[in-house]
Amino acid sequence: MQITGETNLFYIIGSPIAHFRAPIMFNGYFAAKGHNFCCTGLHVQPGDLAETFALVRKIDNIKGLCITIPHKIDAVPLVDRLTEAGQRVGSVNFVRREADGTLTGHNIDGQGFMRGLAGNGVELAGASVVQVGVGGVGRAIAFSLVSSGIGKITLVNRDTDKAERLASELRDAIGTVVVVAAQEGEISLKDANLLVNATSVGMVSNLGLPIVIDGINPTCTVADVVLKPEETELLAAARALGCRTIPGTAMLKPQIELCEEFLYHGKQ
Repeated sequence: MQITGETNLFYIIGSPIAHFRAPIMFNGYFAAKGHNFCCTGLHVQPGDLAETFALVRKIDNIKGLCITIPHKIDAVPLVDRLTEAGQRVGSVNFVRREADGTLTGHNIDGQGFMRGLAGNGVELAGASVVQVGVGGVGRAIAFSLVSSGIGKITLVNRDTDKAERLASELRDAIGTVVVVAAQEGEISLKDANLLVNATSVGMVSNLGLPIVIDGINPTCTVADVVLKPEETELLAAARALGCRTIPGTAMLKPQIELCEEFLYHGKQ
């Protein structure tokens, strides 16, 4: 990759950011597509997000942004317009800078996650799903899951009021899917077909298990959104119990494809 004055700059914005290896994957994929493109990370503190967006508006050779933890929800009021997906889930994980300097916010977390599941042969029709986390990425994944024909989703979150609000939104949007918000001690994993970790628990700066998986059925698939380490403590523990596991990179790779379509072809 040769960076010139004509290179389209693209930044992954988060806090922390040092552990992300995603720029390597973005740069490789976009180079293969023939784009003069360079991706790197920006460690942006929450209090500086608005100023960062204001700067992006003023720099013509910034193509866009990837928004990650903890900025996905806070980015919503900072863009000029939202795609249908961004409006539906109330969070943003990709931003396209238009030629006039305005910003379009999009969310492909859910679509990327679903492509990752499909690529690993996961069948969702009638499935019982347990999802831990209802933040920016969790909201996107939950909306995609309930639109896929699952039978039930149980939301687990430290802030149960936040989980109840999302449950209400999902019921209103879909209607036929039973959505239950619960605290960890109130659920059983023995009947779950899919367990999703949609939190940052397990990443290098926040090691640990997002949920105790004692009693999980070995036929259950366990999927994580954490990118590094690729083998989180949750996935290692699930594999030891005989479960099929899917790392966060399975979600990232389809998102890079979707990002290229969004940035360069206007697809939403």
